Amino acid sequence: MLSLVALTALALVFLRLNDHAGTPAARARAEALPPPVPRIDLARLATERPDTKAGHRDLFRFGSAARDEDEAEKLPVPAQTPEPVPTPPVEAAYAPPPGPPPLNLKYLGSVENRAGVKVAVLMTDRKEVLTGQMGEMVANRYRIARIGLESVDLEDVGSGQSRRIPLRGN
Repeated sequence: MLSLVALTALALVFLRLNDHAGTPAARARAEALPPPVPRIDLARLATERPDTKAGHRDLFRFGSAARDEDEAEKLPVPAQTPEPVPTPPVEAAYAPPPGPPPLNLKYLGSVENRAGVKVAVLMTDRKEVLTGQMGEMVANRYRIARIGLESVDLEDVGSGQSRRIPLRGN
């Protein structure tokens, strides 16, 4: 019998040591938890809903929404509105045609072989090196029109405009 009482006391001590709910830290954690989620009453879905005016306005009709009759009686009737003053016609200002888009190519130089064929060396803003002979396309946009010692002439295929790129030292 004594062993049974000792065993029961030992079990109670063990349970008390493992019960962390009574510690201050556990109580603080329990207080910090959000409140339980309220139960949603699904029976409300079957009830009839009251009529509303929301969603009955035609979005493609201009003007304000229809007013109630009570509101229409309260508003004062406006006096005769004056005729609008005609505005003089506005002359269109001359706008020069837009310039060509910025050119993101630099001319690094040219190379000539023994047969006299010149090849222009160009570099894009992304540090890609492009090469081409006179009449060839570079950057899928420009045709090399002329290769000189200090410049290269490029023709924009889309607009037909020509541009000269000088040789840069850097």
